[in-house]
Amino acid sequence: MKTVAFIPARKDSKGLPGKNKKLFHGKPLVQWSIDQAKESKLFDAIFVSSDDDDVLQIASGCNVIPVERHAELSGDDTTMDEVLFDHFARTKCENICLLLPTAPLRAVEDIVKMHRFIKMKKYWSVISVEWTDLIGWVDKPTNQKHPMPMYNIDKRPNRQARDNFFLENGSIYWFMREPLLAYGTMLNNPKKIKLYEMPKERSLEIDTLFDFYLCERAYEYTSVANTH
Repeated sequence: MKTVAFIPARKDSKGLPGKNKKLFHGKPLVQWSIDQAKESKLFDAIFVSSDDDDVLQIASGCNVIPVERHAELSGDDTTMDEVLFDHFARTKCENICLLLPTAPLRAVEDIVKMHRFIKMKKYWSVISVEWTDLIGWVDKPTNQKHPMPMYNIDKRPNRQARDNFFLENGSIYWFMREPLLAYGTMLNNPKKIKLYEMPKERSLEIDTLFDFYLCERAYEYTSVANTH
């Protein structure tokens, strides 16, 4: 296998229990990522990793590969890098596309365009992002007793000057297998990372019931907009 998709969809979610199998406009949330991966026609294999039997059955019904995730890799403290390393240490391929099921509004076109960058071999990772005008702070980070700004506090930028500020939108991550195994992380060398900007209407992420409501309305909005 050369190019594969990996869709992680564990059972537990504190913000919205059972969200990965919750119906979103007629089909389980996880199936949106499965269908988008299949529609892209890029992948030699599509894996769905879960500790939820219902999600694994959905994957089987969609004719993709269900991967039963062990309990030790299904906890709140487990990182995505740990899940990826465990799977791809045992699964040979060249390029991997991580599709988070909590981002159903991505376009198949986004997956395809990002694949073009990873194929260049110039980049080890390609990350989907959205522009933000955020002026960020971290409240009392490790070994600090005061909040810390995420910008130069002596030169506070105005909104117009923040045109290169981006947030990961938690939708699509393309990365190469060999650097993942060498470094233990899918994002490991900033010099080898490419940012791919997506519009806000395709960057919404579902973590809570309110997020789910917003995504449903955004889907309806874009569906209407695309018919005009």
